[in-house]
Amino acid sequence: MPVDWVVSAVERFGFAPGQLVREIGCADDADRELRGRVEAITGRSLTGPGGHRCPDGLLVWLRAGEGDPVQVLLGCGEAMTARSRLWVLTPKVDRPGHLDPLAVVDAAGRAGLNRVGRVDVFDDWNATGLRLLRRRR
Repeated sequence: MPVDWVVSAVERFGFAPGQLVREIGCADDADRELRGRVEAITGRSLTGPGGHRCPDGLLVWLRAGEGDPVQVLLGCGEAMTARSRLWVLTPKVDRPGHLDPLAVVDAAGRAGLNRVGRVDVFDDWNATGLRLLRRRR
């Protein structure tokens, strides 16, 4: 994939210099170029799942067969603030661990999150942007 296209896709995540981004579910199949680009944009290393309680953003690598997506997203919601950005990365069709992005949206709703965007990230990954649902007063 052309580097300028990769940069454009990751910039759509909305991360900014100085922000802290927590990463969950990273494995050998996670896209190194994407991870490196997020670190280049923020100027900080990605933190692991036990990192900062209220990060500015989260990258969650989510695959079919690796646990209940609702539970994973509930845990993410507990770590988020109203301003946090959450991007769920799922393998595309015909890739090991493929998880339908609509299943992510369904799980998100049950976890108190709503979809705010979708980015076609790379050859192997889809990205679904989520935020905490606004609570009515």
